[in-house]
Amino acid sequence: MTKLGINTDFAGEFEKIEDIRRCLGQIANAGFSHMHWCFEWDGDYLYAVSEMQQIREWMEEYGLKAKSLHASKGSRRKEVCRIASHYRKDYTSAIEYNRIAGVELIKNRIELANVLRATEIVLHMYLPYLDFAKFPDAKETFYGQVYRSLDELCDFCREKNVRICIENLFEAPGELQIEQFDRLFLRYPADFLGLCLDTGHANLVGGDAFLAELTGRFQSRLYSIHMHDNNGWGVEHGCNDAHMLPGEGSIDWPALMKRLRGSAYEAPWVLEVNKPADEDAESFLRRAHQAGEWMAGL
Repeated sequence: MTKLGINTDFAGEFEKIEDIRRCLGQIANAGFSHMHWCFEWDGDYLYAVSEMQQIREWMEEYGLKAKSLHASKGSRRKEVCRIASHYRKDYTSAIEYNRIAGVELIKNRIELANVLRATEIVLHMYLPYLDFAKFPDAKETFYGQVYRSLDELCDFCREKNVRICIENLFEAPGELQIEQFDRLFLRYPADFLGLCLDTGHANLVGGDAFLAELTGRFQSRLYSIHMHDNNGWGVEHGCNDAHMLPGEGSIDWPALMKRLRGSAYEAPWVLEVNKPADEDAESFLRRAHQAGEWMAGL
């Protein structure tokens, strides 16, 4: 039987715990063996230990396992390409108290991953590339703060047996993202830091060519994955991070799956998809599981 996982927020965020619990039951009933805990992936929400235990009990009730969870880089933000925009709990912040608060937020998610017995957290790192181009010292200032935060997280991650996987995004040019991962993987060991390949984001940045570059250049660091589809970035599409099911967009899935066979990634395959507004959860999850089976079969 193919091991498949799916993001818990496939139908959006929920405020009521009854809705969160029902969501996990729906995922299990559709045949998924794993979940990717994605609630509060954005923002400065802190989980209490009691909440962590509650989620773990729900997982045991429904027979679900956690491949990974999506950590938060800090409070929600409208502007991601400038250092000058300061947000709360930001582990990349040049404001020291802000950076420390961001590290504490990530530690909260590492604790949650440990309780859920997940082996990795996924983390966004927004590159303020407009300031990189405008101010000579901006890039080294940014990476200096990033290094300081990751240095402080390394031993904690090893203690909890949780790896941090930095996700490729669509908010910065591809060449700067390649530089980003080159810098990080040269500085930090594989047992602490890896890549989360987001297929849809890579498709928006550079189509199948950028997907091939990421999976080829960093195949030994590819430990986490978000699998979804879109139609790329063009005049006719705009920047549509649609999170469609694999096979519904323009990604060459046979070629991608062939390349992934040579990477460090280990199953389950994890979908990160969005349910259409006019479809019920059960129907969508059945289609998602079928798409996952098709994809894994490649």
